[in-house]
Amino acid sequence: MDISLFMESFKENLLCLFGDNLLFLGIQGSYGRGEAKETSDIDPVIIFQHCGKDELLRYRAYIDTLPEKDILCGFVSSIDELRAWESADRAQLILDTKPVYRDLAELCPPITMDDIRRAVQQGACAIYHASSHNILHARDWSILPELYKSARFTIRIKHYLLTGVYVSAFRELTAVIDEEEKAILKTQNPSTEEAAFMLLEWASKTMRNINID
Repeated sequence: MDISLFMESFKENLLCLFGDNLLFLGIQGSYGRGEAKETSDIDPVIIFQHCGKDELLRYRAYIDTLPEKDILCGFVSSIDELRAWESADRAQLILDTKPVYRDLAELCPPITMDDIRRAVQQGACAIYHASSHNILHARDWSILPELYKSARFTIRIKHYLLTGVYVSAFRELTAVIDEEEKAILKTQNPSTEEAAFMLLEWASKTMRNINID
């Protein structure tokens, strides 16, 4: 799929439907990173001035007309909801979104390094908790690919915290991180107890080393 052509048509149709109520349109996920496969979802980010029942139903009716409706996901909200969003999550959304129409950062409070530090800490804590529970109780190694996916996003935001450089594409990130984190990014189909412990140890180290003042 040519995502540029799709998003341009998507933008024009949203402007026809919503006019000035459309404040921002962007693309995140694998298409935003330039790493999409044939099976990848399309993840638009849509911010309205007002987003209530009427807007959601009109947007739903529109996407139901698209051949790509089954692979459309993404994030839709009003600007007031986005400004009220937890700031660490909002910072990651802004950094991970490639703009198509207008600038998302201009609509929101500035990103602070405390937001970024908190995003790293939250990501590592969630992975540690899930990994520990799984090792001790569930012992379901089939959930490891999703945990490893979460770790990749946390490693990316951690690199930004430490360097001030945001590397969107994971293939580029692999070249600039340490060997332990490189191993996590390169692990394919993790499905063993050993892989679970490797992730647990990484999460533990990250939690202890990334402190919130």
